[in-house]
Amino acid sequence: MKRNSVFSRILILCAAVLMLFGTGCTGVRQDSELAALTQTLINERNDLQNKLTQAEQQIDTLQGDVTAAKEAAKQAEEAARIAEEKAGTASEPTIVTETKEVVTEIPANYAIGIDCTIDGERIFKLSDKEASVLCKADEKDGYVFDHWVIGDQVDTASGPEATFTLTGSTAVQAVYHQRRVVTTINCHLQFLNEKNNAKGANYTEFDFEEDYVNPVTKAKCAGGKISFYLTADIPKHKEVDYWLVNGVKYQYANNVTKFRVEELDENTVYEVVFKGETKTEKKETPTTYYTVTCHSCTFSGGGVSGSSGKVPAGTTITVTGTSSSSDAWFDATPSSNGKGSYGSPLSSYKSVKPASGSGYWTYYFQYTVTINSDTEIWFRAVIN
Repeated sequence: MKRNSVFSRILILCAAVLMLFGTGCTGVRQDSELAALTQTLINERNDLQNKLTQAEQQIDTLQGDVTAAKEAAKQAEEAARIAEEKAGTASEPTIVTETKEVVTEIPANYAIGIDCTIDGERIFKLSDKEASVLCKADEKDGYVFDHWVIGDQVDTASGPEATFTLTGSTAVQAVYHQRRVVTTINCHLQFLNEKNNAKGANYTEFDFEEDYVNPVTKAKCAGGKISFYLTADIPKHKEVDYWLVNGVKYQYANNVTKFRVEELDENTVYEVVFKGETKTEKKETPTTYYTVTCHSCTFSGGGVSGSSGKVPAGTTITVTGTSSSSDAWFDATPSSNGKGSYGSPLSSYKSVKPASGSGYWTYYFQYTVTINSDTEIWFRAVIN
């Protein structure tokens, strides 16, 4: 009921009271009717006050429902975005797996595919506690499959399509490296003959990821390594100032215009810079490695998988821990008193394994951290 209607009713009752006084009625009739109208007015006031209080409570409840609905919609939208990324819509190759801020529930006997499919699925339900499945690595532009990580085990023998025997609640990850290609700028390469002399056609780019045939000797060469001769292509009235190798400056004591490269085993760009030209070059700095040690957990990243190992400075690693308790966390200190500076895990995969009328949950926790010093990480859980 609107407040204007409430005031109108009160005014009508007051007018009725005044009319009684103006009629000139006397005695018992006047007193009894006045008392009745007064009581009616009091009852109306109390009734209207109760309805007003109830209306205000309903408004508060509705406002709370609206706030809760907005928050639920926001969480659903975020969950949908993460689900799309987990389904493989992200284009970045998993050299180091980034973990998203999401909690996903996975039932018993499920396997998770990271940058791969398991019998055609990203999240695959095993029909038995142990099953043989076909795993296929995703195709990544500019990158090549390197090896598998199955749980905490590294498999370097299997190819990008392989059959594995998996148990429930297992993560299967395909790991990649950048495709091996040698590229030249202002220079060219030639293959070597049996006497290690440059012969044959000039190449400005050559892919040596897969097995290839030396066009000069006709010998079959194993992919992953290549030997060749580099020669600068010097225009008239130009002189070589220095060489860039993957952006790093190499300036020799004399005017070097050619040299031999043997057993190159990585993606490399060679560039000649002539005198009078200016190039932005990378500073050559030695690679620093730091030791990572995980207690009751494992990590992957920087070409290393397991509970300990050395990774290059600046590497982002993914740490994984499992527990039968949902109250678990990653800690940066050996103390077990409370959650340390790592705080609550950024991501957890939760699955339940029922057993003969009862059941228990297995919780998967993952944490990403960038390594810039020797690091120890403890995984802890409160078991009730």
